[in-house]
Amino acid sequence: MNPDQINQFFSFLYVGRIGAITFWLQLASGVLTSAFLAAIVVIMLKFRGLFRGVPPPDGAPTPAAAGIPNPWQEVTAHLESPNPADWNFAVIRADAIVDGVLRDMGYSGATMGDRLKQLNRDRLRSLDSVWEAHKLRNRIAHEMDQVLTYQEARRAVMLYGAALRELGYLKE
Repeated sequence: MNPDQINQFFSFLYVGRIGAITFWLQLASGVLTSAFLAAIVVIMLKFRGLFRGVPPPDGAPTPAAAGIPNPWQEVTAHLESPNPADWNFAVIRADAIVDGVLRDMGYSGATMGDRLKQLNRDRLRSLDSVWEAHKLRNRIAHEMDQVLTYQEARRAVMLYGAALRELGYLKE
């Protein structure tokens, strides 16, 4: 089949009454696609604000008032669980919170380690402690059978908490 034959085959879509219908269907689908994309962007921005701690509009209940724990409360709740798997999760979640704070502060890189390398002790006095906790998190993430003791998990979470307080994310 040559290009002229292909053009003749599809030309019926662009002539006469069928051509007019095709035009309006393309226009309507373009408008709907644009509206859906705009809605997706708005939803993503709302979720992003929700997870960054942007206060809700006036009159809307705050997450704490609605019974939704903030991320650090979730970490401490998992740490207080009797289940060792929850202790691992608490360390991983605390690491993710610190990583998110560093990203929000403008530090770039593919990994949290890359972001930590950009810091110095003038900006984060507890940098060595964060590295220690992050190495523990990496052990959990990369060694499938790794189970922390409660003391190890508690220490790592306390180190992350100290860094978050120093960065102004957590209050004393």
